[in-house]
Amino acid sequence: MDRSPLARTRLRPPRDVTDAELDRAILARLELLGVDLSVLPEDDADAPADRRRILASARRFLRSTPGAIADFAMDPQEVPPSMYPAALAPRLEGGS
Repeated sequence: MDRSPLARTRLRPPRDVTDAELDRAILARLELLGVDLSVLPEDDADAPADRRRILASARRFLRSTPGAIADFAMDPQEVPPSMYPAALAPRLEGGS
C-alpha cells in the first residue's frame, strides 16, 4: 500500500519518562481542556474516582496506546461507517 511520506514516518519510542514528568504533562493537558482534578480526593478507596487512580490510568494509556495509534493506516478506498447509511447512498453512488 503506497502511503504518503508523513504516514510512513514511524514515531520513535519516547525516552523513559518518569511518573512525575507524565503527571505534569497530563495535568497540563487537562488544565488546557478545563478539567480540574484538584476537586477530587488525592487517594480515597471509597471514592468513585481520585487523582491517584486517574493519573495512573492516564500514564498506562500514554505508555501503551500511542504506538498502536501511530501504526494505524486508513484505507482511502474504504467507506467509513455512518449512523444512517441510506442517507449517504445517493452521494456514494454518484447521485445528487
